[in-house]
Amino acid sequence: MLLALLLPACSAIKLAYNQAPDLTYWWLDGYFDFNDAQTPPVRDGIAKLFAWHRTSELPKVAALLQKSQTLMPSNLSSAQACEVFDEVRSLASAVVDKALPVAAEIAPTLTTEQLAHLRRKQQKSNDEYTRDYITGTAAERNAKRLKSAVSRSENIYGKLDEPQIAAIERAIANSSFDAALSLKERKQRQKEALEMLANLAAVKTSAVSGNGALAAAQAAQTAQTALRAYVTRSLVSPDPVYRAYSEKIVKEGCESFASVHASTTPAQRARAVQTLQGYAQDMRTLAGQN
Repeated sequence: MLLALLLPACSAIKLAYNQAPDLTYWWLDGYFDFNDAQTPPVRDGIAKLFAWHRTSELPKVAALLQKSQTLMPSNLSSAQACEVFDEVRSLASAVVDKALPVAAEIAPTLTTEQLAHLRRKQQKSNDEYTRDYITGTAAERNAKRLKSAVSRSENIYGKLDEPQIAAIERAIANSSFDAALSLKERKQRQKEALEMLANLAAVKTSAVSGNGALAAAQAAQTAQTALRAYVTRSLVSPDPVYRAYSEKIVKEGCESFASVHASTTPAQRARAVQTLQGYAQDMRTLAGQN
């Protein structure tokens, strides 16, 4: 969803964004298998979220893209790259904050069967992660990472040449990326999510059967507080080891971007400026500014 909202790498960006509410619903439904009572408020909440995002946030995304394109003609430092990353993270946080009330309304209504469905979905996702990043030889894993990184870069710069590919290969070889540690953190957050959702459902049942509308409202507030705390833990791990690792990975990512950019040609940088200009214009059009 964040990719759809912040920086799509698709030439049909307008079509993709206009379809995003439906795509977001189906993505969430794949995890929770919403029932007939849940579907209308979920769809309504998503529609309102995107309506807000279109008018309030897309102009900010356009401004960030405009700012980013001014960095493309010259070399940039890792600090400049991290500054852009921090702004993207801020935009993402605003989306999460806006989505929390809707999530708090739906979360306590999830059934035991839906939580079991979520658990199976988590396991499938973990199996895919393990297959992509843990099993196989180091050379095979690095080849997958290289293919993905090259694809992302070519969305901005166009076709990469050997110097840029070599810069990406060096970044991957020198990366502190630890798939096993990341999977451990991922499973911990998944476990906490299941426990939290089960607890919220129990609180909701108790409130409705015991004390009426006031207690139900209090249960909704409890849900929002719990969800916000969970999001905070997901973004900034309470585990100091993983938190330090995460911060190091971000720093390395900024350094890697600056290094790859330094290897690009004037033509590739011009292509990057053109690409970001196009994205910014699409964002302004979608926001109704043009």
